[in-house]
Amino acid sequence: MEGLSPDEYEVIGEKISHRLAMRPSRSAALRAHAERRDTQALSCPPAPTGVLEGSRADVSFIAGTRGNKCRYHVPLHRQWQHLKDTGIDVSRGWLTQLSQRAVRSLTPIYDALLTSIRTSRVVAMDETTLKAGRANGAMKKGYI
Repeated sequence: MEGLSPDEYEVIGEKISHRLAMRPSRSAALRAHAERRDTQALSCPPAPTGVLEGSRADVSFIAGTRGNKCRYHVPLHRQWQHLKDTGIDVSRGWLTQLSQRAVRSLTPIYDALLTSIRTSRVVAMDETTLKAGRANGAMKKGYI
């Protein structure tokens, strides 16, 4: 109903949706507010779409949980406990399913990278060494 003045419509209801988001060192619930207006034709704009269809998690929350897990080695059950301690009550199952859906959404990127590597004429490698495994009581040299 863009471009209408307030006297050309009547607000007859409202729809409020929430999406869980993550900000540096904290989590928050984002609120989207849409008014239903009576202008001879009922209309209500849909809630903003998220990166995962039908999910109540914002892209910042999904990226934050994956980043905490992969970069900082924080398992999902600790992240769940942290959310609970900050007053955000979600189930551990939901957090696990959200994580799995996020990983599955990256499959096309993984496939494209793998195809690019396989079809490249030259593949560069970094022979970074690290100590791994034991041989005769001493650590062996391994490569990444």
